[in-house]
Amino acid sequence: MAKSKITVHMMVKNEDQWVRYSLLSILPYVDTVLVTDTGSSDHTVEAIQSIKSPKIKLTQTRVNTASDVTRIREDQLKKTQTAWFWVVDGDEVYPEETAQEVISAINAGKYEGVTVRRYDLLGDIYHRQKESVGSYNMFGQTGHLVLRALNLKKLKGLHLSGDYPLEGYYDNKGTAIVGHDPALHYITNNYLYHAMYLKRSSLGGNLPMFNRGKYKIELGIPIYSVTPVVFDTPKKSWENDPKSHRSLLYTWLATLITPIKNIKRKII
Repeated sequence: MAKSKITVHMMVKNEDQWVRYSLLSILPYVDTVLVTDTGSSDHTVEAIQSIKSPKIKLTQTRVNTASDVTRIREDQLKKTQTAWFWVVDGDEVYPEETAQEVISAINAGKYEGVTVRRYDLLGDIYHRQKESVGSYNMFGQTGHLVLRALNLKKLKGLHLSGDYPLEGYYDNKGTAIVGHDPALHYITNNYLYHAMYLKRSSLGGNLPMFNRGKYKIELGIPIYSVTPVVFDTPKKSWENDPKSHRSLLYTWLATLITPIKNIKRKII
């Protein structure tokens, strides 16, 4: 089985709690990592630069509008010289078995894309949102799914359309990739760890692109998988311990809030 070359596309802003772990989790499997920082004021840039790898190509720019996000992703697409690219967000950390499954699907030579299952973390890395909450329907399956890798050789004229957070990938006929034949796409059995609902910056709270981040307090359900090995990497001074458990206060508040949220979901 031939090994395909892969370029990672990453765009970050104020992600210093997770971005280093995110990069370390995928770096052994790829050839180039294009990272664009869009104006971080915490330690995000320092975290990226602390990883001494020639694979990482960091650029810095300012994002003022939602259309700027699409422009940056298009620019990363144009700079990609490999057959495959892999979109990785700064709050996504891959366990080894998940990253290896993505790579195996890419190297299989028969897919035009790879969709990854994800754990939407709640309070810590040991609890996640139920997949019935905020689930997606993609390629005939339902759950917390995200399109993450695409094959530029098979997808002629691939481009982005729409503005953040509704931008999407389309082929040369203007058809959304998520509308393609499910047989052409691989969906992983394993999950990535998604820290969108956790603290993402040492500055406090969530300071994401256009304030879309949302720290969430909810009980969720336990995760029984083995945690990503990169979480055993010695942490930097600005990083919280990623393996720490959520506090008793969080659990108490979540116990009160969760039933109310469940009622609202049934009504809506």
